[in-house]
Amino acid sequence: MIKIRYTIIKTSYRLSRLIYVLSKNHVKKWVSLLSEPRLKILLYAIIFRYDKNEKYRKEIDFLKERQKIAVFPYKKTKQINNTVSGYDSIKQLPYVIHKNRRLYFANTYSEAQSLEAYKNFIEVENILGGNYAEKAPHQYQTERFHVMGNDILLDIGCAEALFTLDVIDKVKKAILFEFDPIWYEPLRATFEKEIASGKVILIEKYVGSQCNEYSVTVDSVLKNENCESLFIKMDIEGNEPEVVKSCENLMKTDKNIRFSCCTYHRENDARILQSFFESNGYHTEFSDGYMLFFLDKHIRYPYFRHGIIRASKHAENTANMLLPERQD
Repeated sequence: MIKIRYTIIKTSYRLSRLIYVLSKNHVKKWVSLLSEPRLKILLYAIIFRYDKNEKYRKEIDFLKERQKIAVFPYKKTKQINNTVSGYDSIKQLPYVIHKNRRLYFANTYSEAQSLEAYKNFIEVENILGGNYAEKAPHQYQTERFHVMGNDILLDIGCAEALFTLDVIDKVKKAILFEFDPIWYEPLRATFEKEIASGKVILIEKYVGSQCNEYSVTVDSVLKNENCESLFIKMDIEGNEPEVVKSCENLMKTDKNIRFSCCTYHRENDARILQSFFESNGYHTEFSDGYMLFFLDKHIRYPYFRHGIIRASKHAENTANMLLPERQD
């Protein structure tokens, strides 16, 4: 009975929203959208909902001008030039030069696709910073929040590991976690000398809350590591809350731990992670700007999501930012 009542209320709400939209003289627009693809419908749903909302003015203006949905709804402010790419005929892998090092890509990529992916990481996603776009919701570090010289870096869900390559000369050690086998050869090629010296360890499993033939825990990996300082970067398709919660005992130690975790894969991940970090005495901040992660087929209002949460025990590393209350 309660479930039926809830369904009726929910349906009534949706009908009231439809009537509201129609009352705002969008009748013809919605009728025409009945035959449009999902992303076009999503685009107009977002524009209609937020067109008068100043909080998202920059993002909405971008979408209206572009007339196409975008994960990163911000204009580029500059671009990188003279990027060198190539193909290693011995390793049979494409690569792009980053900081005078070869960053290898999977053999499923062409040289052109590798270069395009690299430029997208830098110019659109801004994962390394550098102010290449108006805002950078996928930026892992800031001037206050960054890797340090005595850190062990855990790059969880590293893929091609551009982030690790960018900071490899700064950190004490890097442990790369990647479950997708297409990246094993490129990672071994990119970090060939560091793997040989022991500075880089590649773990070909995913990270979870238990150890088995497919997964490991953060605690199990660090069990034999002598470390007082950790930088944990995480991009694991919505499994971030599970892995962060499995680190609770580690978080209670005296180690200097900084987390930089993706929050955009699922609707409530930002709230879940912020609440968990702060309940354990960590200070938090979110990256600048929002993402429209339309690859989530269940995306719904409020549509805009924070990209990265950064958490540290030390307040000087973060500027605490509270999430707005959800309005259903």
